[in-house]
Amino acid sequence: MKDLVTTSDSVIGSLCREVDGIRHRCRSLLEAMAKCNDESLLCRLKREFQQLSNRRSVLLETAKDMQSKDIEDKLSIAFLIEISSRPLAL
Repeated sequence: MKDLVTTSDSVIGSLCREVDGIRHRCRSLLEAMAKCNDESLLCRLKREFQQLSNRRSVLLETAKDMQSKDIEDKLSIAFLIEISSRPLAL
């Protein structure tokens, strides 16, 4: 029997993976910034961190918009909101 995957399932799953990737990249950026001695490199790292932070905020707002729509998979949307709300650095 073929597994059924709805469009919303694959979109939400993709967004969850993107948020997870953003968090991992931000952790790496923070480690690199702590060790960086080059001012221009540090500036580029900070800029990338800010761009990722902005993207995470957009994903959170998208998830909240999805929550207000009539989408059946409320649990997946709640999970996306949860991981999008977590701090980027620990």
